[in-house]
Amino acid sequence: MTVAELIKELQALPQDIQIMMLDSDRESPVEIVQVSRGSWGERLEDDEDFDLDDMNNGEFVQDDENGKIAVLVTW
Repeated sequence: MTVAELIKELQALPQDIQIMMLDSDRESPVEIVQVSRGSWGERLEDDEDFDLDDMNNGEFVQDDENGKIAVLVTW
């Protein structure tokens, strides 16, 4: 989903509706404390096995100016 698609979906909701995220166990609500941008993994030129769809390959690297992925950070 792109940011534009997300905004369109959110605009269809009542403006006073509360947004809630659930923890990884989907049991407890958590607050969104930051929205950021970045990339998943750092592809090296000789890393032919890198697969953006494989979320276990690499780590999130924050880059608020050039990031290609929007991330909601929760605690």
